[in-house]
Amino acid sequence: MPLHRFFADDIRALRQGAAGLVADSDRERTARLADRAARSTLPALIEGEAGSGAKALAKAIHASGERKARSFIAFRTEEALSGAAPLEAALLRHMREAHGGTLFLDNVECLTAAAQECLADVLLQPEAGPRAGRRFDIRFIASAGFDLSGKVREGRFRQDLYHRLQAMTLSLRPLRARREAIAEWAVSFAERFAVDEGKTVEGLSADALTLLARYDWPGNLQQLENAVYRAVVLADGAILTPREFPQVAAHVEGFRVNIPPLPPARTLAPVQAQGPAAKEDPHALSLIRESGDMLTLAELEERAIRFALVHYQGHMSAISRHLGIGRSTLYRKLKELGLNDAAA
Repeated sequence: MPLHRFFADDIRALRQGAAGLVADSDRERTARLADRAARSTLPALIEGEAGSGAKALAKAIHASGERKARSFIAFRTEEALSGAAPLEAALLRHMREAHGGTLFLDNVECLTAAAQECLADVLLQPEAGPRAGRRFDIRFIASAGFDLSGKVREGRFRQDLYHRLQAMTLSLRPLRARREAIAEWAVSFAERFAVDEGKTVEGLSADALTLLARYDWPGNLQQLENAVYRAVVLADGAILTPREFPQVAAHVEGFRVNIPPLPPARTLAPVQAQGPAAKEDPHALSLIRESGDMLTLAELEERAIRFALVHYQGHMSAISRHLGIGRSTLYRKLKELGLNDAAA
């Protein structure tokens, strides 16, 4: 289940007065801030470290507001900077796509001066005048690190634009600063992922909750979500234990884990060729056994998965994307091959 659905469900439960949100919990605090933003049409700024859930929260605000039937367009500034088109041109294109809906500006602090001017032209525009033809009907939600105000002081981000985006500010604290909320989030993730995956998972053991609470979570809420999802998919029992979180346990003192090393990358012996050198891909997977018979599809699939684990250094999102299979399917295949502890 995507993270934004957790936020959206919390907002819905809050509005209905339903049980499920612990009083004064971190999730309830976030839900209340998001609900207030959803009831408004003002620009909103979500501050937080990478992985804190800014995009998910923005999607939940959109899904809970009056524009929910219209488009939600995400504009990732860092990715646009690497494109061939100027950043301001890409920004204008996304504005047109988001007309009538919501435009989420991820990492707004990375906007160039020209792109900031383009955005200010829309956010600060007068009701009428020479620029009125460029008006857009857009709800803007932006995300930034906690240092955006510092960039304003340094003159690297427009002060008038900053104050306009800051009409409503939501701050997502890093997980290491709210360890008391980790167990609550982990249990919620486990319950809902179990339903999605058709698994019988009743909860987490005390040791597992202690392990998760002692880890610093550099990837914040997104990393916790991925870790619990992986644990649910691979779990054999009804209770998740530290055994289902080997990549976390490896970084927490006092928890022993046995993570086998990644399979070595396949290399070919150097070929002594006469004349022009043969142009062979050193990473090519052979279709033929030494006996001369072809490999089965299952054997080819296993070799491809083993190679992908090495090539993408165990990063499951990249492996899943480039192999063209879902993460849950990939996790199951890794388990069948005895490679489930090799994934990050």
